[in-house]
Amino acid sequence: MAVAIKVPSVGESISEGVLACWLKKDGETVKADEPVFELETEKATREIPAPAAGVLRIKIKEGDTVAIGAVVGEIDAAAAPPKQA
Repeated sequence: MAVAIKVPSVGESISEGVLACWLKKDGETVKADEPVFELETEKATREIPAPAAGVLRIKIKEGDTVAIGAVVGEIDAAAAPPKQA
């Protein structure tokens, strides 16, 4: 099951931003809430966390302008490593 990584709303007057950089590589395993990319707007740069644990699949390249709510990647949650006891 894939979980979409969307550009979050970062303020009322902000409608887009630049995907400044990916903090993880395509195909890399990520943990839920771990920062996966940096979003740069005219007011600030923020690290955006993964919505779930699993394998990162990047859809948008660094430097692209993205609208708030746009899907920039996904997490393949089915590929998440099993939790250790």
